Amino acid sequence: MGRRHILYIIAVLAMTFPVSCRRDGIPPSVFVGDFTIHLRYGEYGVQTEFPEPLGVTMINNTEQISYSFESDLWGNVLVSGVLPGNYTVNISGSVSEGWGVTGFMSGLALRLGEQAEDLVPELFRTTTSPVVFREIYYAGSETPTGGSYRNDNFYTICNNSSVVQDISDLYIGMCENYGGLGETGPLWPGEEPGNYSHVYLQSVWKIVAGDAHAELAPGEVITIATMAAPHNRDEAYNPASPVDLSDADYEAYVTDPENKYPDFDAPNMELAFWPSYAYLWRMGVFGQGMVLVKATRDEFAGFETVTLPETFQDPFESDEYWLCKKVPNEFVMDAVDIIQNSTVSNTKRFSPALDSGFATVGDTYCGKSIIRRTAGGSDGILMDTNNSSVDFEINDHPLSR
Repeated sequence: MGRRHILYIIAVLAMTFPVSCRRDGIPPSVFVGDFTIHLRYGEYGVQTEFPEPLGVTMINNTEQISYSFESDLWGNVLVSGVLPGNYTVNISGSVSEGWGVTGFMSGLALRLGEQAEDLVPELFRTTTSPVVFREIYYAGSETPTGGSYRNDNFYTICNNSSVVQDISDLYIGMCENYGGLGETGPLWPGEEPGNYSHVYLQSVWKIVAGDAHAELAPGEVITIATMAAPHNRDEAYNPASPVDLSDADYEAYVTDPENKYPDFDAPNMELAFWPSYAYLWRMGVFGQGMVLVKATRDEFAGFETVTLPETFQDPFESDEYWLCKKVPNEFVMDAVDIIQNSTVSNTKRFSPALDSGFATVGDTYCGKSIIRRTAGGSDGILMDTNNSSVDFEINDHPLSR
């Protein structure tokens, strides 16, 4: 049996028994040496115990395996029984009521015969946001004839608090998506890899057009459609789509004399930034980063417009295509990093302080969405740990819950 087949069998066993592989007849020689991850935040893990264990997920991007570990109350994690490869590390946990800690590392190379150094990853404080993404449908659907369709994209936004929220100055934005899948993204000037202090947005809409006032009641949800069409009720669109968006609260309609797409009844959002615009505002089927930004008009106008570093540019695109709006993290209410599948995790678009994880439906044109889990209480509050790997799950029937 060849080495590739042996590793495949080991990988399958490792996915089933990620921490107990050594007890199942697999020779210890195929695993890297044991090492420790020590989690610290302020006095926690140094002078004071954490109130509860923290969770650590290690994703082997080489062998496509995920391992889960739990720290002790002093933040110590013994990593044992893992295969060699290049790893992404994701950390999350609660510290006190209302906030927790999160962390992210990429590019951790574990090799046979090389003893890994003990790790002390940086942790960031997380706080809940009153307005968050509830559901994101980006991967599109198949048509009855087996074709692909992605005009049925939508995003739902929820007031995740117990008080009324003003959304008059709320923006929805799509992060830049340059570079190959699974590759290190562009290093913007003045930024630290994996810990950006800004988000870089390729397109942004002001949800409430003009200067109108709008509020969300506690628990209220609004739906934003790429196209507010009766997608699955009209042969002109896609009867196999999972959604009818004719009742959407807002639509991303591009006002342009050349735009031949219908302008449906849903109120149109205000296009705030999209230099290289298209006639439909659609997310990439492999996933992108999505953000909610809270800013006044003057604050938004003050955000710098920057150009993607030339190293990452494609000469066949126009100059406008590479422009991005540079938004400081403090204006970001919610950020969700979406990737092709759970192992394509070594590109991080946001600082871990905004989102230390990733969400994905794991497929394209599958008619599925990602949806935020509930926190488990009777008040219906949604989970918001700033770790999309924890906060979101796959919804097989979009808009059904």
